[in-house]
Amino acid sequence: MIRSAHGPRPDPRRRGFTLVEILVVIIIVAILVGLLLPVIAGAVRTAKNAAVSSEINLLAQALESFKARYGQYPPSRVLLVESGNYTFYMTNNNPIQQGDITYAQLAQRTISAFRKMFPKVVLSTSGNVPTIGATNWYDFNGNGAFDSTSGYILQGHECLVFFLGGIPLSDPTSSTFGLTGFGTDPTNPFTNNIASDPRYNGAQNPMCSTSRQPSFFEFNAGRLFLDPYNTSMGGASPGIPAYYDSLGNTTPAVGATALNFYAYFNAYGNGLYDPNDVNFTFETDAYLATPIGLKMFDSYTPQSNPPSQYTISPAPNPYTTTLTVTTTGTITYQKPQTFQILSAGVDGLYGVGGQFLSSTTPGSGSTTNPLPFDANDTYAGSSVTQDLSIRNRERDNLTNFKTSTLD
Repeated sequence: MIRSAHGPRPDPRRRGFTLVEILVVIIIVAILVGLLLPVIAGAVRTAKNAAVSSEINLLAQALESFKARYGQYPPSRVLLVESGNYTFYMTNNNPIQQGDITYAQLAQRTISAFRKMFPKVVLSTSGNVPTIGATNWYDFNGNGAFDSTSGYILQGHECLVFFLGGIPLSDPTSSTFGLTGFGTDPTNPFTNNIASDPRYNGAQNPMCSTSRQPSFFEFNAGRLFLDPYNTSMGGASPGIPAYYDSLGNTTPAVGATALNFYAYFNAYGNGLYDPNDVNFTFETDAYLATPIGLKMFDSYTPQSNPPSQYTISPAPNPYTTTLTVTTTGTITYQKPQTFQILSAGVDGLYGVGGQFLSSTTPGSGSTTNPLPFDANDTYAGSSVTQDLSIRNRERDNLTNFKTSTLD
């Protein structure tokens, strides 16, 4: 019997995978990818949120360190006057905006805070201040120049950077920022750190002091930006930056529809937050016509109806544990004796703020909406659907009073 040298012949009917088999494999792979992608996306989102929550905790620790040194948490809105002369503002009883405190009240708040934190700094309310010279003024924005006798207002997101980071080190030819802490001279901690400045033609910058207190927090310079909507700097340039969270993917600019600055509110030690300490007027209502506003009772003189007694504050606003639009009396805030730090989340929208119900809130259950709203509130023609849409913006917000997003 003669055997073939090449072994058994292959079955001529089996030439490879059939089209049906290939399609089945493709469908199975597509199903697996479809199942895995949401899991992967969720894990990435969770990791990014965890990074922001961790940074919020670090900022909170830095605020505690600030209080340990200066006796109080940083205010979340201040009026800075580089001459130190607040005389004009002390008699200005015009509200800063509709429903807001007056310039005189903000000036008094600023002076009170500065005198406690920096007791040897001279701040005048009667016009008796030294003539502005080479070194007897306060270079709050660190630009090496006395800007003007008019003041400029820092809101909470800018106060967070200013008090934890100190005087900016601003390159006159660049928009980037460094933060240099405060000077160690107790009579003027608001000196700058510009050792070499071409504007002085090689001469020593008279407001430069290299002896400085270190910053309380190490800010990522790549996430320090000017608030494009703060027009109160009075011509001072460059201004004082605020800090973006790591979820922000666009550079802030006028016309932006989202911002990711860390918002900061101080309770001022008495449980009375000021909702107007941070106002981002870019965020609009459902009609995209006007900045969204929160009907909050005035923090200083709680009122009941009519609605005209309410303070109208654009987003963002500090969070409460009571439904402010129906409560007749003092508002109870989250973190009532300390501060609130807010991140707008991945969507860059803060929402209206107000009541937040945690799982530990008395009377709340697993089915309770953590971000309730007043279904009877039809301010500015709003509807239940529109109010719900605005509050839904807050579901991805991150704060220092909850370890995860608000939803």
